[in-house]
Amino acid sequence: MKSQKIIIVLLFLIMGTTFMLSACGGTFSGRVAVKGNEPFTYLTLVTDKGDMKIIGPLEKKLQESFQGMRVTVKGTIVNEGRGFMALPELEVSELVNADN
Repeated sequence: MKSQKIIIVLLFLIMGTTFMLSACGGTFSGRVAVKGNEPFTYLTLVTDKGDMKIIGPLEKKLQESFQGMRVTVKGTIVNEGRGFMALPELEVSELVNADN
């Protein structure tokens, strides 16, 4: 009986974790911009709902080729950015579309 309860609790934990992780990923649209002051600049995706700091393997490509452009990307929010001046961090996994 005790092992059945443990299995049920583990299943609920797995389902909850899966739900939380899927809620953080998705498609995001906005303008690519470099913000901050040297030497502390960072790349952002400026959206209607606020800025998100771009991180991940596509960060350099977005900064070099798409700065100032409106893009649609797929990615996952890996850090919520709670607190004063702490932006959510978006790990970009794919560039979907880019417009001027």
